[in-house]
Amino acid sequence: MQKNLINFWLYLYLSCIYFLPLVKLMRSSKQDSQFLLRKLLFPLEYLIQVKLEKTTNYSRSAIRLGHILVWLISIFGLMFVTVPMYIFNEPYENHTSILLFITYYLMFAPISFWFQPRSYHSK
Repeated sequence: MQKNLINFWLYLYLSCIYFLPLVKLMRSSKQDSQFLLRKLLFPLEYLIQVKLEKTTNYSRSAIRLGHILVWLISIFGLMFVTVPMYIFNEPYENHTSILLFITYYLMFAPISFWFQPRSYHSK
C-alpha cells in the first residue's frame, strides 16, 4: 500500500511537470512550429520561456538569467519529490527509475533553453 502511494505521488508529480503543460500547449490556439522538438520534450520550460519573453520585453539576457534561476529552483523541486519517501521511510531503491527520470528531466530542461537563437516574435 505504501509503495503504491509513493508511486502515485511520483507519477502525479511527473504529470504536473510534463503532461499538464503539454496538454496546455496542445490546446493553445497559437501554433508555433519553431523549436517544435524542444517544445514537445520540455513543455513546462517552453511555457516559462513564453512568460519570460513577455515579462522582460524579449530581453535575451534576462530570459537566460530567468532560465538559470529556474534551474536552481528545480533543484529544490527534487527535494519536494522525495519528501513523502522520507516521511513514510520508503527506500529510494524501490523507485530508482522514476526518480532518475525526474532528476534528469528537471536538470536538463532548463539547460536546453539557456542557449538558443532568437525566435521570430515581433515586438
